[in-house]
Amino acid sequence: MNQSFYDIVRNRRSTRSFTTEHILDETINNILDIASYAPSSWGGHPIEFIIIRDKDKLKELARCKKMGAGPLAYSDVAIVPIIDKRNLELWVEDAAVASTYILLAAEYYGVGACWIHMKDRQGHTNMAEDDIKDLLGIPDYYGILNAVSLGYPAKPNKPHDLKPVIHGYSSHPDR
Repeated sequence: MNQSFYDIVRNRRSTRSFTTEHILDETINNILDIASYAPSSWGGHPIEFIIIRDKDKLKELARCKKMGAGPLAYSDVAIVPIIDKRNLELWVEDAAVASTYILLAAEYYGVGACWIHMKDRQGHTNMAEDDIKDLLGIPDYYGILNAVSLGYPAKPNKPHDLKPVIHGYSSHPDR
């Protein structure tokens, strides 16, 4: 855990296969504590988190999306960020930022994570977001952008080696 922020960002990769090792509750709580500090529209911090650890429920959650949710079925934990959409125009952005904090915090704690997009994706019976609401008993006025699968990586990921694509900038006219 002595990584620099740059190393955390550079090393963070989506993990889709996990070991059977159990993540400590303290680690999950620390990840969620960090996520709670994510910036939000109007500083309202509207994000709430549903934590799923039950293996059968994780498999059911994965089945809520027709394709691409496999990591949820094999994870140790899933976090489903939810936001009350009433009177909140920027709920998608708030959920995205909080989920990004989850991904970075997981990397910091040595936990593999994968963003599983749900909004506007086909589920097995309805849209994925609606299937999740049915499965977890979430009221209709909540928005679900994604779920995040968490577990210890079955194999190490290689760090990114990316360079920014910069199209130009102008300096301040007084300089």
